[in-house]
Amino acid sequence: MKDILKTMNSSIKKWVMVMLVTILASCSRSLDDININPNSLPDKETDIQYVLTGILTTSAQITVDLIYKQGELSSATQYLQRDFTSYAHNTYEWGSIPFAKYYEPIKDSEYIYGRAEEEKTGDERSFYQAAALIMKSYWYGFMTSAYGDIPYSKAMQAEKGGDEFFKPVYDAQEDIFAGLIADLDRANNLLKDVGIVQTAAQADVLFKGDGQRWRKFANSLRLRYYMRLSEKSSSKINARADFAAMIANSSEHPLMNTIQDNAAVQFIGTDAINSWPGGPINYRLRSEFYRRKPSATIVSTLVALQDPRLTKWIRPVDVQIKQGAASDVVLEQGIVTRYTDINIVDRNNDSNLENDINTALFVGLGVALTSPNDYNMGNTVSTLRDKIQSANNSIYLGEASNPHLSYLSEIYTQDAHPLNPALFMSSAEVYLILAEAAQRGWIGGDAWSYFETGVLRSLEQYAIADGDNAAVYDVQGNRLVPFDRAAFVTNIKQEYQQAANKLKPIMTQKWIALWMTGESWFDWRRTGFPDLNEQVVSGSNSKNVPLRFWYEDAFNEKEMLSAVEKLSPKVNNHWSKMWLLQ
Repeated sequence: MKDILKTMNSSIKKWVMVMLVTILASCSRSLDDININPNSLPDKETDIQYVLTGILTTSAQITVDLIYKQGELSSATQYLQRDFTSYAHNTYEWGSIPFAKYYEPIKDSEYIYGRAEEEKTGDERSFYQAAALIMKSYWYGFMTSAYGDIPYSKAMQAEKGGDEFFKPVYDAQEDIFAGLIADLDRANNLLKDVGIVQTAAQADVLFKGDGQRWRKFANSLRLRYYMRLSEKSSSKINARADFAAMIANSSEHPLMNTIQDNAAVQFIGTDAINSWPGGPINYRLRSEFYRRKPSATIVSTLVALQDPRLTKWIRPVDVQIKQGAASDVVLEQGIVTRYTDINIVDRNNDSNLENDINTALFVGLGVALTSPNDYNMGNTVSTLRDKIQSANNSIYLGEASNPHLSYLSEIYTQDAHPLNPALFMSSAEVYLILAEAAQRGWIGGDAWSYFETGVLRSLEQYAIADGDNAAVYDVQGNRLVPFDRAAFVTNIKQEYQQAANKLKPIMTQKWIALWMTGESWFDWRRTGFPDLNEQVVSGSNSKNVPLRFWYEDAFNEKEMLSAVEKLSPKVNNHWSKMWLLQ
């Protein structure tokens, strides 16, 4: 908790610097207004609009670091796997993960809530206080879902002194969710009549000061938490009844329903702090980009569904493998092809899953491998380097390369791309939550209709349109073909209708739509869909994907150990179950 006490001084510098970058990149403003040393400003002279910018940009950085830069969530969700170096995350050999950094945007949210109470009136006060409650709820919701019990009711109050606040109690998870739901309800009410708050529009890099878009985010986040509680019986929260009441009164509880409502912070791409972490500004050594490869789970799923999101997110292999009478590398129909005399059928039918050979045009890295560098003949590439470069000298063959595996698409090679923001929540997720609620009988309406809309919102989010050329991988023809939206919808509808448990296709499509976010980990834990455990090859705990982050809180060890006692089993590891999963 010592780190938390230091956040205000470090954060004010970050708030102002990020805000200056945002202003310079997006609009003109006189140098007299912005050429001020922020470190000389008294606390009350730092306008809270700058603090709001800091909350949102810091939240964006933490969000993308969690799923991309760090390895835990990307391996748990099986969107990405790593090779080359530091790939222990793949096999779920996670260490402890300190949670102090997640308290930074929470502390700052509480700060602007208090300042707004003192200094703002009318819509401005309502706007800032609602935004503060929403971002506070966003991060507390993530933290308690990832760890279990955490400091909540007594947290962020060290200025009061004493161990009660220096070493705050770890609140029960049930109580935390009850508090978050109440805060989101209050945010909804605060924003009921708030339109565009012009004085906040420039600072608000999420919704441009639009109170109603913030209101939709609050209500949608509340639905997310109700559904997260779907398997729990609670005396304090009636998730099913409250969910249904919100949907029955949509005018009082508006939700995200278009991609324009998505809660997403766009990167600017002018320096490290406002750029996507995989771009050249942050990863000047491009091996850092190439070592993060799409997993076999997501690639094989998208290939099987003939899903156009495959080609939007993931590149074809640079060198495709085929069975041949002799080993050689040739250029065929514009594709560099490696022929091997190894018997591929025999290799793929032996007991060693790590030595399989995949001959498709899109190939993901196997999940939880002991030697991911060797996968799909990666350990033999060096013997053919000259032939590969002769066929196509633009193919990357440096560190972390394996041209027989797919890399992420160009969207993820850039410092900023409009289709790759930091995403907190989307309308696609909302419709898929509604599909699950309808399927469970929580609400009326047609589950398939919600399901279809959620999938189509996801396609729209990534600018995928009917008829897009070379958008779908035809496995049988080993070629890219145009996207036929009607055929795609027919296929997923048939899968939905034929499913014995209709939550399976709903949750699988939700997992796809939540690509490159951590939210699907929480869905998988409560539903078991998609079956991520099944994909694990050589995990550190057999075929089990972790269920939680491991506590680290040496400063407040007594309270932390009390929280561990409520896990099942009472062990501070990644597979003990918190209240939410018991």
